[in-house]
Amino acid sequence: MITFPDGFLWGAATSHFQIEGNPFEIANRCSDWSAWTTVEGHIADHTNADQACEFYNRYLDDIELLSQLNLKAFRLSLNWPTLCPGPSNINEPLKVNREQVEHYRKLLTALKKKGIKTIVTLYHFCLPKHLADLGGWQSQVTVDEFARLAQFVAREYKGLVDYWLTINEPLVQVYQGYIKGVWPPGLKHCYKEAFISIRNLLSAHAYAYQAIHIEDPQAKVSYAMHWRPFAPRNKFSPLDQMVSYFRNNIFNHLFPRSIHTGSLTFPFPLDLQPEVKELEGPISGLKNSVDYLALNYYTREICQFNYQFPFDPFGIKSAASGQWTVDAMGWESYSLGLHKLLTEEMLPYHFDKNGRELPIIITENGYASSFPAQMTEGDWSLDDPERIAYLKSHLLAIHRAIKDGVKITGYLYWSFLDNFEWADGLQMRFGLVRVAFPTQKRTPRKSAIFYAGIAAINGLDDSTM
Repeated sequence: MITFPDGFLWGAATSHFQIEGNPFEIANRCSDWSAWTTVEGHIADHTNADQACEFYNRYLDDIELLSQLNLKAFRLSLNWPTLCPGPSNINEPLKVNREQVEHYRKLLTALKKKGIKTIVTLYHFCLPKHLADLGGWQSQVTVDEFARLAQFVAREYKGLVDYWLTINEPLVQVYQGYIKGVWPPGLKHCYKEAFISIRNLLSAHAYAYQAIHIEDPQAKVSYAMHWRPFAPRNKFSPLDQMVSYFRNNIFNHLFPRSIHTGSLTFPFPLDLQPEVKELEGPISGLKNSVDYLALNYYTREICQFNYQFPFDPFGIKSAASGQWTVDAMGWESYSLGLHKLLTEEMLPYHFDKNGRELPIIITENGYASSFPAQMTEGDWSLDDPERIAYLKSHLLAIHRAIKDGVKITGYLYWSFLDNFEWADGLQMRFGLVRVAFPTQKRTPRKSAIFYAGIAAINGLDDSTM
């Protein structure tokens, strides 16, 4: 029997756009993502999130199902574009959609009545369309409006939120939107714009952290960092080693290091470029602006140098190593990486300015399978031994890290439901619960039953081992 600490949080994670099917958003295309999905070629399987899981209208049934699975923590995000669908004058009170405000109050209240801890994200990749049109994270206006949103929702939902997350995976947002170009705003290899966005996202986090604490000094606030170990294709190649170094330094360490020090600094030799150098320096209110650490972990990535012109220190992603099980996203089931980053890589960020050890919550971790969106009846995907194996290996890695002295207090599987997986559409299925999208029928997979058993006994016994 392997037991987790008393009070350990067992839960699941979601985000609004991926599950809601929010009628107001659909009707008004008030987010950059809602508009993005209407363009042919943006979504791999030609689906959209207009219906998604219809969580907006089905949340009471889904909360009941969550409770039946013994899960006592739920991560959700607030739909900023529907809460604030139009421009606001900075000198006037924030303009909000009261119907949407009350919707989230009802949702959060329903979770609390079931005894479920709430982990609430303010920004999960979706910008109000009017801010996206002004430049999105290139604009100071977005930073200011985000701070106003944070203070407003902290005041509205005080007592209903157990943990706040300001921003989800900021470097994923930047990479997908400004380097790879497969998410809004759809720019490719625009490093200057990417680095400007990073500084503005850091400022937005800092302002939101302060704004939430103004309304609730006891609030627990963080952001969700996506951590992905990078390994060189050829460990004896200096160029592949260089690519791994730059990817690790920027993608993994740049945000937490900046928050830890209060200042944005880029690694050598990037900092020699004038347009990069001018972005460096202290950010007001940033230092130590986390009350706990929130970690999203899925896989590692093999990378290598790209010999094509122009020179790019970040290189390219390489094929998986072939040593580990690979999911439908092409991601290796590499639980060794989770243990190493918890015990070694994240060590510089484990303590705050007063020497207090920060608790860690795993806010996302999951395994994807792939089934077309139009599938309905039958047993397809319900027997999911690969997902169970993934869950078990990663929970064992977390338990080893706890035994090694790391203060981990919760685990949220991604995702509670099959959902709209951004540029990959509805075909990529991470859910503990299968969703037949044409009928909206929910069916727990074997992995859900497996996970419910773990949550029930706060550990793994002989049957789960």
